[in-house]
Amino acid sequence: VKLGMEDRTTSGADIASTTGTKIITFSNAFYATPSLGIAAQNMATGDYFAISSKSATGFSIAFKNSSASGVDRTFDYVAKGYGLIP
Repeated sequence: VKLGMEDRTTSGADIASTTGTKIITFSNAFYATPSLGIAAQNMATGDYFAISSKSATGFSIAFKNSSASGVDRTFDYVAKGYGLIP
């Protein structure tokens, strides 16, 4: 038995993170956890982001400043994986 699953990509652009944790849910789940690329905009010196709860259905992201306080930043993402679970 041979099983073939097509590669697929989903993305989002110009998403406001808010000052807390932003939850992103993919419209259709991947078969396995995809790889993620994040492009952050309007970052200040010392700002960083942390990705958590990464799974086949989505991920969570939080932006913080150098004092570890939540900050509202805009970001884009690209998720690349395979398979489709509607």
